[in-house]
Amino acid sequence: MLPQLLHKLFRFVVPHVCPYCRQELADDEALLCPECVSLMPQLPERLCPCCGGPNDGFLAACPDCTRADEARPWLRAVSAFPFYGHLREAVHHFKYHRRISLAPYLAKHMLQAWREHSDGVPVDLVSYIPLHWWRIWRRGYNQAAVLASLIAKQLHIPVATTLRRRKYTSQQAKLDRVQRAQNVKNAFRPHRPALFQERNILLVDDVFTTGATLTAAAKTILSAGAASVSVLTIARD
Repeated sequence: MLPQLLHKLFRFVVPHVCPYCRQELADDEALLCPECVSLMPQLPERLCPCCGGPNDGFLAACPDCTRADEARPWLRAVSAFPFYGHLREAVHHFKYHRRISLAPYLAKHMLQAWREHSDGVPVDLVSYIPLHWWRIWRRGYNQAAVLASLIAKQLHIPVATTLRRRKYTSQQAKLDRVQRAQNVKNAFRPHRPALFQERNILLVDDVFTTGATLTAAAKTILSAGAASVSVLTIARD
């Protein structure tokens, strides 16, 4: 009886609310209220294995990936949502406005998408795109690291930092495709590569747009001795 009473007291003092709309949740196990869940956009059933986005063409890869200047350096890329509407707002709240309470909902759907669309690609270690120390100091956390920790826990495998930022870079969202690639050129260096030698890495980030950041990061990890890299993001823009 005592744990139940303590739980009820805690919920009275700290109500269980939807992290998106702030309405109180009736279900203690819910991560988002039903109304907010219904407003989140969904990807179609057929996805591109190279970027995780919609693929309505005849080829295995989507037009963006078939037209890319070079082959994607990862085995598989999976995204959980398309990047628009309420999902876009949720990511912005999570990333820029300290709404870390959204992380469990986002990580849950990322993991679900991975299990459905990874096609059995092996994973030994979860990692993430690092932020420059100045950006972490200003923001207070690395949103990709938060997601990676939650996903690794559910997969029952380790999470580790495999990369460091060499330099402070401009925000990718403000740049075009060419500028994005130039912005992250030589932006990363491997961190403690002995931890991931010959291991299959699942690299976590928030949004896949052109793939420039993930490409630079994956190449650095592979050049440092990883067996393979796969990519998992919240959304495909």
